[in-house]
Amino acid sequence: MTSDSLRQAERNRKRLREQLASKQDAWVTAAPEEKMRIQQGIDDHKQLIKRADEEYWEILADESSEVQITDDESEIIVAEIVGQAEKLSNSQDYSEEVLDWLEKIHKELTEPGVPAAAKLKGVVSSMPPFVGISYEAELDTEVFLRKNFPTFTKWIRGLKKKF
Repeated sequence: MTSDSLRQAERNRKRLREQLASKQDAWVTAAPEEKMRIQQGIDDHKQLIKRADEEYWEILADESSEVQITDDESEIIVAEIVGQAEKLSNSQDYSEEVLDWLEKIHKELTEPGVPAAAKLKGVVSSMPPFVGISYEAELDTEVFLRKNFPTFTKWIRGLKKKF
């Protein structure tokens, strides 16, 4: 069952992040001669997290295509994403790749004649490419979305509960 896959992917992501935090704590207290080895482990672990995030977003995008989204719900979320994407596009806090991704999302969401629900599903399905660039910019996708797109994040949590 797909919802089981989503829950398992979420558990895996959480465990990997906990393990990464532990490795980072070990790096802080390690002797200088051990830091390189621990840093390599941290870098390898970030790649595992990246793959787990990609898997999670792929499952979520697949499942979201089967969900009925109300126009009222989707219009609120789309409005938030458009507003935040405009605001963040002028930000110096994120890499050029992240800003390019936000511009693509903004362009898709402001396209006239497309229902808000269809636009929102398009955004969900476009998330995995963002995950791929997120770690190059040392940006945690989940934290980024929670901070900048709280309504969208809340909707995603509700979507997960439906499965």
